Amino acid sequence: MDKRERGRWAEDAAAVYLAGRGHRIVGRNVRLQRGELDLITSRDGHLWFVECKSRGRRDRGPPHRAVDARKRRALFAAAREYALRERWAGDYGFLVVSVVPSAEDGRPCVSCGFLSIIPGDGAGAS
Repeated sequence: MDKRERGRWAEDAAAVYLAGRGHRIVGRNVRLQRGELDLITSRDGHLWFVECKSRGRRDRGPPHRAVDARKRRALFAAAREYALRERWAGDYGFLVVSVVPSAEDGRPCVSCGFLSIIPGDGAGAS
């Protein structure tokens, strides 16, 4: 599986995982001037901007560790652009979903967590 196929596989697994937990998928691979948002979901009146990360091998650590400060700034900028474009006045947050293949059968093993993005730490800087 090449990098693009693995990315699609991870996003599909993340969408299924989140839908099973009450999220409604609002957008996938939303391209904006400030960047791309892998998934956008809605749950309980909140928007969630979801970054999906995957690795083909488990021995390189959890994929979510690849979301560094630069990526968080880009996510915040893209989310802010989306919220303004859609005239969203409600709350929104960020999730990161890690997907790795199961050692037994290669099926996706999904984990999800909150992604801390605080505008005051430079995440909102352009």
